[in-house]
Amino acid sequence: MLFPRVFLSALSVLIVVFVDANTLPENSTSVAPSPDLFPISAVGNIAAVQLSATADTRIFFQDSTGAIMEGGVTAGKDLGTSVLVPANQVLPFTPIFAINDPTATSYLIRLYFFSPENTLSEYIYPTTIPQNTNGFMGGPSCTACLTTQGIVGRSGSQVLYALANPAFTQFRVGFISAGQPTTVSEAVNTGAGWQVSTIPN
Repeated sequence: MLFPRVFLSALSVLIVVFVDANTLPENSTSVAPSPDLFPISAVGNIAAVQLSATADTRIFFQDSTGAIMEGGVTAGKDLGTSVLVPANQVLPFTPIFAINDPTATSYLIRLYFFSPENTLSEYIYPTTIPQNTNGFMGGPSCTACLTTQGIVGRSGSQVLYALANPAFTQFRVGFISAGQPTTVSEAVNTGAGWQVSTIPN
């Protein structure tokens, strides 16, 4: 019965080595929080853009109050967060998508999400049209925004994407429509206003 003894002995050694390896300090997964970290508590996805003019980052997320927050990072330092879209304009657990012009000398951002009524909604950071106090314009009174088109997405859908042409003058926003729930629809603006189309066969 020499073979079983060798097998058991080898198994015992393997077990000891396995346990000892996990107790080594360099294999520890515990990391002490850095005092430089800024806490962000998002309840869904986070959208982000990098500003070409400064290489700064802007992030957008929904927090536990239901509002969409804007945060900024510049030179590796957090700039804090502030409310961008009030909670009464935002669907709980909405998907969020942001795009920006990668070639602009001053940044242009378009932010997309759903309202509590599942209306496809938009906030814009422009350079050529009037802005509100935090630089963005949006909400039900924003006539330049997609929001006023009253386009309704399918309840419960998490599908949302956005595209722009290189000149950042034409836009496509993909979603699942309440009227066409079995395919992807797109709200398209080629410069003459928004239209909705579905992806053909």
